[in-house]
Amino acid sequence: TEKMLLYAEKVKGKGVAKKNTTDEDWFKKPLTERLSDAIVNGIDKYIVKDVEEYRVSTDIEPIEIIEGPLLDAMGIVGDLFGSGKMFLPQVIKSARVMKKAVAHLTPFIEASKKEGASNKGVVVLATVKGDVHDIGKNIVGVVLGCNNYKVIDLGVMCPLEKILSTAITEKADIIGVSGLITPSLREMVNIANEMTKRGMVLPLLIGGATTSRKHTAVKIWPAYPDLCIYVPDASRAVNVATSLVNKDAKYLAGVRTLYEKVQADHSKTMQRKEITKLAECREKKFVCTSPTPPPPNQLGVTVLDNYDLNEVVDLIDWKPFFDVWQLRGRYPNRAYPKIFDDKTVGAEAKKLFAEAKEMLGDLLSSLKGRAVVGLFPAHSTGDDVVIEHEQEQHTLYMMRQQVKTPKCDIYVDT
Repeated sequence: TEKMLLYAEKVKGKGVAKKNTTDEDWFKKPLTERLSDAIVNGIDKYIVKDVEEYRVSTDIEPIEIIEGPLLDAMGIVGDLFGSGKMFLPQVIKSARVMKKAVAHLTPFIEASKKEGASNKGVVVLATVKGDVHDIGKNIVGVVLGCNNYKVIDLGVMCPLEKILSTAITEKADIIGVSGLITPSLREMVNIANEMTKRGMVLPLLIGGATTSRKHTAVKIWPAYPDLCIYVPDASRAVNVATSLVNKDAKYLAGVRTLYEKVQADHSKTMQRKEITKLAECREKKFVCTSPTPPPPNQLGVTVLDNYDLNEVVDLIDWKPFFDVWQLRGRYPNRAYPKIFDDKTVGAEAKKLFAEAKEMLGDLLSSLKGRAVVGLFPAHSTGDDVVIEHEQEQHTLYMMRQQVKTPKCDIYVDT
């Protein structure tokens, strides 16, 4: 996503109309408004100059600029994203502006630190495996570091084992994990389960745009109870960390009470699924009564080498692309190309699609495709599928679907 955004900056304006802001118009606005507008609207052209002007024209410490107007603006971004009025591509652009502002202030923050000050605790931070977004995590690291916490930042795409082994080796007081995309939520559950399995008692902080108090309480907390805390933004990190390092029993009891309420509320909203007995499901399995289809022209493995990718462009399923960017239209405008007609996400989807097609055109001029296709005879045995290849049999183990649905009385393998 970072590479795509950088590329989008080069091609923006080629087919997507955009209102230009002149320097004169920009600097007519009050300074605090400029800082907010830059982050909320993802405009990085003036951010360094505006942040520096704010730093030299006020008496506050550099860290207070981050904790004040900059995080206030990111709070607006978070609210807009949460209410569906801002979408992932815009959030990432806003975060990049924030990253640029923090990078400018970091040397001044480092220079203002008191020499010889003892640290309040050791915090290991990481963006979980499969995720490369680290802007929010980096801001948390800066804020904690400025409050005398020793921060060990493991970067992005960090495997579970590296996070936990580093925490043990460095005698960490807290582990903090972050992620922006939905699969990161599952990885956070994996980390929580592994911490419980190892008998660890370190607080686990959960953060990132895709995380929430509800997901933490319902999915992660049960895997690692009492010490798993959702941190909504960097401005809360210091207070949460201090409460945990000091083993504040009142704070932890409050978190437990809150999360138990969230879990109870969630349970009430979930409809209880009716599960059919396995034996009955097997009796009602799908039975094909259609004529036997003709065999393929070629069985076994087929290699397609040096394939012209232009021939498959029109076959691309763009729905997963929009799903990754968390752009989802409402019925009947959910799928591509109807998503462009959606009143809420249509305009942003068109803009993102235009940038993606431009990037795709450049890639196709320099790449060739290669694919491997396998077609094999197969048959079912009970709930499983047996594949035959080169006089050998390979079993794919399946599970019989057992959830009762009102419109269908057939239970298939999944």
